[in-house]
Amino acid sequence: MNASDLLQRFGKLPFVVELELGTLSMTIGDIFRLQEGSVLRTDHAAGAPFLLFAGNVKLAEAEVIVIDDTVSVRVQKMLQKSGAGGGNATD
Repeated sequence: MNASDLLQRFGKLPFVVELELGTLSMTIGDIFRLQEGSVLRTDHAAGAPFLLFAGNVKLAEAEVIVIDDTVSVRVQKMLQKSGAGGGNATD
């Protein structure tokens, strides 16, 4: 079965894609003190690309953008080959 056959057969299966905004370390006490309006500072450098994961695999570097009052993601650099020759791009 080639890539085209795989895409034809499985191309519409849903798959979870995650955007990692950064990580932080908190004590249990800090977690219990969280309230509305709390600000959590991550280790992510301002202006650096975010990582996009598919199935816990780093897929791409991306930037967060706003389109019509919704938060969206623009892929800047693919880290893994898709093998299918494209994706759902809305440039």
